Amino acid sequence: MPESRKLVLLAGVFLLTLVNLTQSGPIALRTPEDWDNAPSFGDRLLRKRSPTVSERPGCKEGATIPPNRVNTTKRLIDLRIQMDLYNISAYIVTSDNAHQGEEVAPHDHRREFICGLSGSSGTAVITKDAAAVWTDGRYFLQAENELDCNWILMKDGEAGVPNITAWLREVLKTDEKVAADPTLIGTTTWQRYDKDLAPIEFEPLPTNLIDVIWTTGRPPVNTEPGFILHLNYSGESWQDKVDRLRAELPKQGADALVITALDEVAWLLNIRGSDVPNHPVLLAYMYVSSTQLVLFAETSKISSPEMQTHLTGVTQRPYDRFVAELPDLAKSASMVLIPSQFVYTGGASYAVYNAIPETKRLLKPSPVLMMKAKKNTVEAEGMMNAHLKDAVALCDVISLMVEEIPKGVRWDELKVSAELLKYRAQQEVNKGASFNTIAGYGPNGAIIHYSASEETNAVIGTTSLFLLDSGGQYFDGTTDVTRTLHFGTPTAAQIKAYTLVLMGHLDLARLVFPKTTRDARVDVLARAPLFDQGLDYLHGTGHGIGHFGSIHESPTRVALGSSVENTFFENYFFSDEPGYYKAGDFGIRIESILRVIPTTFSTEFPDRFFRFQAVTLVPFERKLIDVTMLSDGQIDYVNDYYILVRQKVGAEMTKQNRTRAYNWLISQTEPLMLPEPVNKGVSIANKQVWVGIWTQLFISMFVVFKFY
Repeated sequence: MPESRKLVLLAGVFLLTLVNLTQSGPIALRTPEDWDNAPSFGDRLLRKRSPTVSERPGCKEGATIPPNRVNTTKRLIDLRIQMDLYNISAYIVTSDNAHQGEEVAPHDHRREFICGLSGSSGTAVITKDAAAVWTDGRYFLQAENELDCNWILMKDGEAGVPNITAWLREVLKTDEKVAADPTLIGTTTWQRYDKDLAPIEFEPLPTNLIDVIWTTGRPPVNTEPGFILHLNYSGESWQDKVDRLRAELPKQGADALVITALDEVAWLLNIRGSDVPNHPVLLAYMYVSSTQLVLFAETSKISSPEMQTHLTGVTQRPYDRFVAELPDLAKSASMVLIPSQFVYTGGASYAVYNAIPETKRLLKPSPVLMMKAKKNTVEAEGMMNAHLKDAVALCDVISLMVEEIPKGVRWDELKVSAELLKYRAQQEVNKGASFNTIAGYGPNGAIIHYSASEETNAVIGTTSLFLLDSGGQYFDGTTDVTRTLHFGTPTAAQIKAYTLVLMGHLDLARLVFPKTTRDARVDVLARAPLFDQGLDYLHGTGHGIGHFGSIHESPTRVALGSSVENTFFENYFFSDEPGYYKAGDFGIRIESILRVIPTTFSTEFPDRFFRFQAVTLVPFERKLIDVTMLSDGQIDYVNDYYILVRQKVGAEMTKQNRTRAYNWLISQTEPLMLPEPVNKGVSIANKQVWVGIWTQLFISMFVVFKFY
C-alpha cells in the first residue's frame, strides 16, 4: 500500500475513534463485573460533552418506572412562566434555607418540590428547555429513582460531569441571565458562581420563584415555642460564653460578628427549639459586638416568662428584620466578621453579606463554630450518658427483631423506624430522633442515604443484609449509630464484605496519633482493607457531631480529598463509618461515635498523642465476622470493647429490667476467638478465651470429683 494511502487510512481511523469517544458518557468501572462487561476501546470511556436525560437507565425505552418517582412536568411549566416574567434564562434552586444549614424544615424543601429528589444534598438548575440536578455519591441511586425524565442527573465527582457554572456556560448565550434567591445561597458560593459565569449575568432575585408557584400542599411553618437548655446540661452559662466570644473577636481582626447558623445561636444562648425536624433549633440570627447583643427571632418563640428571664440582657428583635437592620447595627463597628462556608456550615447568605458596608466586611469561619465543637466536661459526660441510654433502646429493638423475624413475624423498614422512636422515647430526656432513620433491607441498603416510604417499604427477610442507621436527641447529647444485621444464614460473600468494613472501622477506632494530625488524613485507615480488594465507598468516613444539636457538626470531617483539613482537639466527638454498597444487592455500614482524648507515655514524648475513646456501645453483627481475617490487634480491640459494652450497657439494661435485650447482648459479646489455636502458640487476642475454657474445665472436674 502506498505510504500516502496508509497515512490517509490512519487519519481516518483516528477521526473515527474521536467520534466514537464522543458518542456517550463514561462508565464507572468499580467491580469485577464492571470490568468483565466493559466495552472495547473507544466506547464510552471518555466524555466530550455533558450528561443527558437519555443516558439515565431509568429513562430508557422500556425501563420500569420506580414507585417513588415524582412527576414534575406541571411544576416546571409554572416555573418557566415565572422565569419569562422576570426575563431570566436560568434559575438556581438550592437545598438551603436562609441559614445555609444541612437540614431544613419541610416548609423550605424548595429543591425537593421542583425536582422530586428528597435527599438532603442537591442543587437544581432550570433553563428554558432543560433541567438538571447536581448531587453527591450518597444520593446517586436515590436520585435515579426519584427524578422523573425531565431531569438530567449530574453526579458530582464523576469523570466528565461539569459543575453548575460550566454547564450553564455550555447551554446559555453570553447575553442571557441567571438568577437565584440571595438569601438561600452562601456568600462564598455566590461569589464563585458570579465569577465563573461571567460574562453571563448572575442576578440576585429577591422574589423566590418557587414560593410563587408552590401554592398548594406546602407544609406549614412550625409554631412551637423555644425552650431553655439548663446549666446541668449545657455546663456553661450563656453569659460566660458571650464573654469568651467577645474576647476572641479582636484575635480574629473584628469587633463585631453576625451569627447565622442555627446551631451556633442555640449553643451560644443555651436555648433550643423545634423549627427544623430532628434538630433542636429555632429560626434565629444574632449580632454580637463589645456593646451589643441582639437576637432576631419570632416573638412567639421566646415570649414565655421563663425564656424572658433567661434572656435578660439580650436585645430582642423580630426575625424578619435581621437583614434590614444590619446596616444600622454595623455603624458602630470597625470590622464585622461574616461567617464563611466551612465544612458542614454554610456560612452567611449573600443577602446578609451584602447588607454589611463593603469596607467593614471580614469573611472567615465563625469563631462560635470552634468553641462549640470542643465539649466542656458536662457536655462530654452528657454525650457518654446519651449514648449509653441510646444503646439500651437500640439493642432492645434489635433483640426483638432477632427473636421475631426468623419466626415469620412481619417486620418492614417503616416498622423498624417507628419502633426505634418508641423505644428511644422510653429513655430519660429523649427528644425524638436526630435524623430520619435509614432502614434499608437488601437492595435498599445499597442506597447510602435511603429513606423508606410507603412505595419502597421492604419486608425484612432472612437472606440479605439489613442496614440500620439511626440516632436520638437527648437533653444531654446527640447520638448517631449504624449497625448492619442479618437474620438468617449469611453467604460467604456477605461475611467477607462485612469483615472488610469492620477491619477499617476498627483500625481507625484504635488509632494513636500525634496531636497535630489532620482529620482528613486518617480516612485512609478505614478504607485500606477495602482498597486492598479493589473496593471503596462514595462518602466520607467521619463527621463531627453536636451536643443536643446538629448531627453533622463542623469542623471535623474525615474524608479523603477534603479541601479543608483540621486538627483534632480533646473532647471533639465524631463518627467512624466506613461502608460498602453493592448496587441492587445490599449495603453495609458500621458507624460508631468516638471521643478524642489525650494519652500519655513514659517516653521522650509523654504528652504528644491523642487516641479515641469508644462512645457508641452496640455490639457488631457476630455472624457476619470472619475472625480469621482479623489481626490480633483488631480481635483484642473487639474483645475489650465487648467487656466495656457488657459492663456499661448490660448494667443499664439490668437496671431497666430489659431481660430480652440483656440476654441478646450477652450472646453477642462473647469474646471473639479463632477456630483453633495455631501451632506457634495462642495469640494474645485469645488468651482470655482459653483462660475461661480452662477455668470451666477445672470447675467441672472439681464438681465430678467432689460429688460423684
